[in-house]
Amino acid sequence: MKMESPIRRMTTSISKKGALLLCLIISISVSLGQGRIKIACIGNSVTFGYGLGNPAEDSYPSQLQALLGQRFEVRNFGHSGATLLRKGHRPYYKTEEYRKALDFKPDVAIIHLGLNDTDPRNWPNYKNSFASDYATLIDSIRSANPKMQIYICRLSPIFSGHPRFLSGTRDWYEQIQVLIPQIAKNNQVGLIDLNRPLAARIDLFDDYLHPNKQGAALIAAQVTHVLTPITQDLQLAETIGSNMVLQRNWENSIYGKGTAAAEIKVIFNRKSYRTHVNQNGFWEIKLPKMEAGGPYEIKVSSGGKNIELKNILFGDVYLASGQSNMAFPLRRALKSESLLKNASSQKNLRLFKCENLVETNAVAWDSATLRKVNDLAYFQGSWSQATADEAAQFSAVAYSFAEQLAKEQHIPIGIIDLSVGGSNTESWIDRKSLESDDLLASYIHSWQKSDFLQEFCRERANQNLVHSNVKNQRHPYQPAYNFEAGVSKWLSTGLKGILWYQGESNAHNIELHERLFKTLVSSWRKSFHQDLPFFFVQLTSLDRPSWGDFRNSQRLLEKQISGTYMAVTLDVGDSLEVHPREKILVGQRLANLASQHLYGAVLNADHPNPVQYRIYGDRLLLTFDQCTKLKTGENTAVKGFQLVDNKGRIFNVQANILSDNTVEINKPNVEVRRILYGYEPFSRANLQNEIGTPVSTFDLTIE
Repeated sequence: MKMESPIRRMTTSISKKGALLLCLIISISVSLGQGRIKIACIGNSVTFGYGLGNPAEDSYPSQLQALLGQRFEVRNFGHSGATLLRKGHRPYYKTEEYRKALDFKPDVAIIHLGLNDTDPRNWPNYKNSFASDYATLIDSIRSANPKMQIYICRLSPIFSGHPRFLSGTRDWYEQIQVLIPQIAKNNQVGLIDLNRPLAARIDLFDDYLHPNKQGAALIAAQVTHVLTPITQDLQLAETIGSNMVLQRNWENSIYGKGTAAAEIKVIFNRKSYRTHVNQNGFWEIKLPKMEAGGPYEIKVSSGGKNIELKNILFGDVYLASGQSNMAFPLRRALKSESLLKNASSQKNLRLFKCENLVETNAVAWDSATLRKVNDLAYFQGSWSQATADEAAQFSAVAYSFAEQLAKEQHIPIGIIDLSVGGSNTESWIDRKSLESDDLLASYIHSWQKSDFLQEFCRERANQNLVHSNVKNQRHPYQPAYNFEAGVSKWLSTGLKGILWYQGESNAHNIELHERLFKTLVSSWRKSFHQDLPFFFVQLTSLDRPSWGDFRNSQRLLEKQISGTYMAVTLDVGDSLEVHPREKILVGQRLANLASQHLYGAVLNADHPNPVQYRIYGDRLLLTFDQCTKLKTGENTAVKGFQLVDNKGRIFNVQANILSDNTVEINKPNVEVRRILYGYEPFSRANLQNEIGTPVSTFDLTIE
């Protein structure tokens, strides 16, 4: 299982006093030889074990009994379809299970109710009674044993695909989730989060509501962590390690796992910092803000175990992500020899390569791989210093970007390569953002059969998953997967910015991609709690019909989303090869954009845009910004301009550079409605500014 960021997860929110009280009850009972601790699991079909082959053995209460052992007596009082609302269509307090739970007189009660209250028969009519009805249920259960310890639960997930998801359940579910922690606080009961361990495990929910046996086991484990302290060795998160770069001028988190309630001590820069492991086994300590520099050491200790981190630098950290053109390794890039030769001398450059468990090649994955993919164990890696061997396997775009910045800014640069060949935009967006959009929520659960996903993605995934019998088997092309398996690991990491090179797997539906890209940027900024700048790469020139329109769409997206900056690659494409080898130049163009927009460099890193046109008879003059002087590659004739008349006819036209920032176009004797540039899928358009920043594909309407 992946290490989860403690900042972003919703932790179990029970008081230390409550936990100590429960432990005291247990210890006294055992020491005095009293009967077993009685635990009542109260709830609906998820508690009962609906859909399981053998609820008597597979339900979460049965698995909880196995985990806790003979000191405890766990009973299942779940009733399928039960509502918390007393006026709901099947109120729990009217069931036989409710009466049996009271007669049981438990020492501990675990209540998981609310899923069925999202039914349109219930929430719209009686939602204002939810808090008071929950308080009434708590009081009535407590009356059976005034010393009882009671826990209420944040709800297990309801995924897109549930028949009522878009007709109200999604929104009402969220309203209930917001209420439950406040109800726990107001009624002085414990809170157990059953959403957190299951929120990214749609593979465990065949009907999008009821967990299978493995899902029930995760619920049982979550409850166990509350009832009995978790014991585990001191660990650091995968993202934390020797040779790392931490973001300068940022309160960086050092975090990991340990034994519940154990003290954690961190020594950094001759100062000590302490905290305790929470009930779920996680801990976190924030370091003070630091200027760029290093190296430093960090020592972490707990319970006699020590971990030492060495050669730590503070500087700027970037996350590079996307599909195969971002994953394209430096060893295969043109003119990479000098970068590889000098890699070991780049002391300020640190790399984190997120290695893929398996490539998405046209092969069938075996059962072990399928299981690990479902368990979100798809990415793994560690920090390293730049060496020729490490650089050779690293993203060429990301490495050349970081190498240039480290040299120019004279500060440490940490670069994270998190990419998957062929992956679509949907796979990199968090699930809540996808499910909050009515259109996206309508297909993300049926992605393998949806035309919204590119045919290549569906076909390749089907090849990989041919041996799986899991209905919602996970895959890196599945919506939300790469976020849940990869991006989520980094949410506690301070970043300077994002590099993004993706779009090839979404070029079949430009309008959908526009929606998805906006969602992606918003998703990551919310998830990282940082207003991150996005430096993204426009698709290159390739002989695929939709690519001219797609490039223009990307140009417009840059204008629509603040804090996004586009690197043009129109001039480095290949008519037949989707993976052109000219990658170092792409990374350098991204570095130029960062230098201008984050570090204040004075240069025209932004691509020139047409800002004014004038028509004089048979001449059309077009003026550009972001340039001191326009030129063409190798000083050849201007190429790439076309005009569209009022009948939709397209004319290839000649053009020349008239002045520093103006192009003169020879206009045929027609009524011109649009100016196209670099619009053919594979284009030899060659206009650029004085530092070699190309003019982007564009479609300009003549008013």
